[in-house]
Amino acid sequence: MPDSVLRRAASRFGTPLYLYDFDVIERQVARLRRALGPRFELAYAVKANPSLGVLFFLGKLGLSSDVASAGELAAALRAGFLPSKILSTGPAKNDEDLEALVRARVAIIHAEGEWELEQLEKIGKRLRRRVAVGLRLNPPWGIAEKRVMIGGPGAKKFGFDLTSARKILRVKERFPRLEVCGFQVFNASNVLNASLLVQNVRNVLSLAIALSKEFSVPLRSVDFGGGFGVPYSDGERPLDLKILREGLEAVARDVSLEPRLDGTRLVFEPGRFLVAESGTYAVNVLGTKRSRGVDCVLVDGGIHHFLRPVLFGTPHRVRLIRARNGRRPRPSSPSRRSMVVSGPLCTSLDVLHPAARLPLPERGDLLAFENAGAYGYTESMPLFLSHEWPAEAGVRKGRLALLRKAPSVATLLRGQSDPFGGR
Repeated sequence: MPDSVLRRAASRFGTPLYLYDFDVIERQVARLRRALGPRFELAYAVKANPSLGVLFFLGKLGLSSDVASAGELAAALRAGFLPSKILSTGPAKNDEDLEALVRARVAIIHAEGEWELEQLEKIGKRLRRRVAVGLRLNPPWGIAEKRVMIGGPGAKKFGFDLTSARKILRVKERFPRLEVCGFQVFNASNVLNASLLVQNVRNVLSLAIALSKEFSVPLRSVDFGGGFGVPYSDGERPLDLKILREGLEAVARDVSLEPRLDGTRLVFEPGRFLVAESGTYAVNVLGTKRSRGVDCVLVDGGIHHFLRPVLFGTPHRVRLIRARNGRRPRPSSPSRRSMVVSGPLCTSLDVLHPAARLPLPERGDLLAFENAGAYGYTESMPLFLSHEWPAEAGVRKGRLALLRKAPSVATLLRGQSDPFGGR
């Protein structure tokens, strides 16, 4: 994103600020569609970035959506996604979530445990509706993650292990209001190896076909989850879409030879890949100081707005954007040095970057943290210390627009009261 755009956005909307480049989102959608080919469907994982402006844009590009709660369902419907293009996955859907999904008539609900099937059966009976259900499977294999977020060995809250899945499929007639008609396996996140993604697709298809044959399950949907990665660190290589395309073309040819997959929706649920690189988290430099031989840069935003760098121990790339205010000229090639970038929270955990290599900033400069479009704003904890929240803005072909006006501290306080009159 050009420095000039970030300066304009910071001047107009203030800092801290999340700014999303919609041209990048459109590019990422086009790139992934070319790689997947026509046989596979894209359902945007709303959890990655549920900003309504982003959802409106992706809906107009023709994507389906994957929601994990009644709140995400409401956002997807508000953004114009048809219920037939909404899927649902989530490890602990409460009764209100399940009823909202059934009432909305979403395409399929991926159940993650027997109790969910029991609740869906009750809701379907009460509403006199037939409910399309897929089983989320938790097989003992998957793709190794650099840091385990979804996959990995051992017990998991996600889905049915294969023993439990077979047990429930043997007695699926216990649920006359449910149509078990598909399977989902989402067992890795932020994968940068395209060959592993392709092999995982083959493994999931083989498992789905085997269970379909064994238990007479129609395959209306086979869902491979997400997992398409983006590089966060300088040493990481981006996902090779050529390898992905060639691998999935071969899978599609094999699919065409399998009668059980005629008309089956083959679904991926990308989130991060579509929106991460569009986003920048911009903060204003308040000042710098030396502390025990280390340069420290103090900025007006921190991990209460942008938690991911600390949560996963992977600082994002950051660049310095000099202010243009007529101050003394600066050297054309200023030396870079290692410095700690910290925010305003009263905790030593509040470090946006532990060793950023930058020219020493000055008060009024901006720091721009890249790849902040996924799991940024809504994965954080903005109530900590009661600072003002960042706004969310978008840019499309150079035109800026406010996406979400942040609630002020005063607005948040108006929702609270002294319930006992000071006693």
